[in-house]
Amino acid sequence: MIKSVRVASSLSWVIVVALGLGGAQAAHAKSPPTVTQLVTLDPTPFELPESITTDGDGRIFFSLVNGQIRELLPDHSTVTLATIPVPTGAFQTGIKVGPDGLIYTTTGGFTPSPPAAFVWRTDPATGVVEQFAALDPNGFPNDIAFEDNGSFFVADPFLGLIYHLDAWGTATIATADPLLQGNPADQAFPTHAFGADGIAWDHTGKFLYVGVIDYGRVVRFPFGCNGLGPVQLVAQSPALKGIDGIALDRSGTVYAAINTQHKIATIDKHGAIATYATSPLFDSPSGIAFGTGHGDKKVAYISNFAINSVLAGTTPHPAILSLPVPVPGANLVE
Repeated sequence: MIKSVRVASSLSWVIVVALGLGGAQAAHAKSPPTVTQLVTLDPTPFELPESITTDGDGRIFFSLVNGQIRELLPDHSTVTLATIPVPTGAFQTGIKVGPDGLIYTTTGGFTPSPPAAFVWRTDPATGVVEQFAALDPNGFPNDIAFEDNGSFFVADPFLGLIYHLDAWGTATIATADPLLQGNPADQAFPTHAFGADGIAWDHTGKFLYVGVIDYGRVVRFPFGCNGLGPVQLVAQSPALKGIDGIALDRSGTVYAAINTQHKIATIDKHGAIATYATSPLFDSPSGIAFGTGHGDKKVAYISNFAINSVLAGTTPHPAILSLPVPVPGANLVE
């Protein structure tokens, strides 16, 4: 069943209060966005959706930590396209569709043995899965951002770095800037320090944005023929602590799933931070992707990871949600 909950957009209400408006005038405040639950998942077999993505044809895919890759169909049912052979004790994390039309996902574990830090490639038409690359087993590879030539970047929050992988799976370290490190002294999650995680291009393809979980930080790297340039700090705030997946719209605004705070935040091109939406439906939102199909380009799709409920021993509510946005998303491929 689809559930919709109208939620308060903190920015509009802050403006109303700050101006001292009330009564009929308050009714002119911007309408709060409506969070809609499209799919309910079962936490018992670890149907916990860590990441979500779309392709240029309007298809929507999400990754479950148990290794399943699923597609969200237009009627809001789902179909399992493949199951990644996730090593024992490991998890499937990020997901993106490459320029070749194949689905790329990452896996990682909390210990280096058995090795689990891999990138996988799946053909959505046949379900055939292959290991594309093996990375440092001490790491925990997560989000992916493609270039249009088939190479791509992968963020590793354990190691606090970004890999570059060419179209044949050869990996090099693109950057290990200190601003990408996690913070063991003040972790967002009790399980491990987490640094660089969500990564996404801006609409021009000239900047790669990165969210740093423990510090509540967003940085960006200029991108050119020589790869990534020097890091630039975009924003940092306790309001962003626990930042997970990110996506940018065509105006340059970053939409961020703030996992541990159960909200969606925005960071505009000047670095101003706002809470875009809160909702009782949110349970550790971890991934966000803009629709690309006819009629849903102003829709953001969100993976409700529910990991904090699992860790706390409370009832988890893994799900796929949607949320209206005012501006379409940037292209996922540079």
